[in-house]
Amino acid sequence: MNRMLTVLVSVIGATSFCLAAEKPASTAGRDDKLLAAVLAMIPPAQDASKGLQLKAGDSIVAIGDSITQGGGYLRDIDAVLAQQYPTLKIPCIVNKGIAGQGAGHLVGRFERDVIANKPAVVTISIGINDCSHWIKRRQAKDAPETYKANVAKMVNQAQAAGIKVILLSPTIHKEDPQSEGNKQLPLYVAAMQEIAAEKKCQFVDLHGMFLEALAKKPADHKGKWLTYDGVHMAGRGNAIMAIGVLRSLGVTDDKIAASAVPTQPPKPAK
Repeated sequence: MNRMLTVLVSVIGATSFCLAAEKPASTAGRDDKLLAAVLAMIPPAQDASKGLQLKAGDSIVAIGDSITQGGGYLRDIDAVLAQQYPTLKIPCIVNKGIAGQGAGHLVGRFERDVIANKPAVVTISIGINDCSHWIKRRQAKDAPETYKANVAKMVNQAQAAGIKVILLSPTIHKEDPQSEGNKQLPLYVAAMQEIAAEKKCQFVDLHGMFLEALAKKPADHKGKWLTYDGVHMAGRGNAIMAIGVLRSLGVTDDKIAASAVPTQPPKPAK
């Protein structure tokens, strides 16, 4: 019984959010300036003329690690799509993020969590843990070459099922461009970019976007700027990720800037 209630509450909560996403920007608990502010911190869109890549009722699955599991950037995307394209009735994004996972874990559950859901689009956001584990242990299963092979397997599966793929590069390791993680991450970013070129799928260079935004951090700002712990997203970080995905879906920057997003929830208790 308790499990049934938990599932019911979860479904109701998701539905409520989607309905709330259609409310005016003046609604309490909404931020109508964040996306516009973050757009000014990152490079302009490379291709703003391709048009929306979604049709009425198209569903999206997001698979990834704890950054995806946290759901902040997905809620931002849901809000923009609901406000800017209400007649399309795009369902809430199906969140398939699991904390602590790397690309190999995603391969093991890709059929169940993505293919079986039959989405029109899948976003694959992975690499932070692969890179972190490689730095700590230098095991082959975490190496950039293994990472590339695993991401390619997922792209092959999705494309064989007729699912559009959007690859999201790993984001950032600590808010310091000179950190060991940020020195190693370009290897994983390049691996994903190579797959996108080979498989002709969408690629979003979130790592580059994060470094660009980090360079604009005010000198007098104390503490974290884009994340709350160097990896997991605060409001600006979620907005950067959401903008990257929205642009890849063909949403123009003016529509993004005109949208309100949910205010950032309190950071998780330690």
